[in-house]
Amino acid sequence: MYVLAIDTSASAVGAAIADERGLVGQLELSAGRQASETLLPLTRCLLNLTGLELADMTALAVTVGPGSFTGLRIGLATVKAWVQALDKPLLAVSTLAALAYTANERGHLVCPILNARRGELYAALFAEGERLLEDMLITPKALVERLLVVSGQWSVASRDCSLGGEPVIFCGDGLAEAGAQLAAALGERMRRAPEQRQCFLAGATALLGRDKYLAGDLADPISLEPLYLRPSAAEENRREAGQDV
Repeated sequence: MYVLAIDTSASAVGAAIADERGLVGQLELSAGRQASETLLPLTRCLLNLTGLELADMTALAVTVGPGSFTGLRIGLATVKAWVQALDKPLLAVSTLAALAYTANERGHLVCPILNARRGELYAALFAEGERLLEDMLITPKALVERLLVVSGQWSVASRDCSLGGEPVIFCGDGLAEAGAQLAAALGERMRRAPEQRQCFLAGATALLGRDKYLAGDLADPISLEPLYLRPSAAEENRREAGQDV
């Protein structure tokens, strides 16, 4: 079994392949040309290096957001085309779930955060791979309030959530924007995942996609759309101008 995963949700473009044992290979370009110019050559390079072909894939996975509007559209459109051409299953992975996976902090609450601009964050909350908060668009202050209510004292053994002092591990580029504010509000409860773990979203997407495939959690390639969580700038401008979107 092979699962090819694509991530174009942020500035980096990545591709990875996983099988039953783990990662077979992964490539990521963190800077350079746009995803539309990079994705296909990067994927071809990965397939060549691993000695595999698209036809060898059991299923295809893709990050569906939140993230870059343009990047998400490119990644999802590309994978949908492959799924249709090869008649393979499609696996949809939350960008925040993949980011939390890279933190690799077992036994702790993990809060992935991405910079959503305009003083807001894309955020979620996980514990032992279990989702506690859905993907959301939220201000740092409101996020702290949610964490204090929902996370609190969390026990790995009992999976119990109540008010208390359990540390929260944060990861993602939202730390650059909101890290100081979160630290001021949460104090010692606020921890940062090591930077070296906050990378290779494509690899995490491949592993999460593999688990989804084994669980039978398949996406509908016709109805699946990117998870933006907010209107695009063009849509907001049209709304402000009183035009239909």
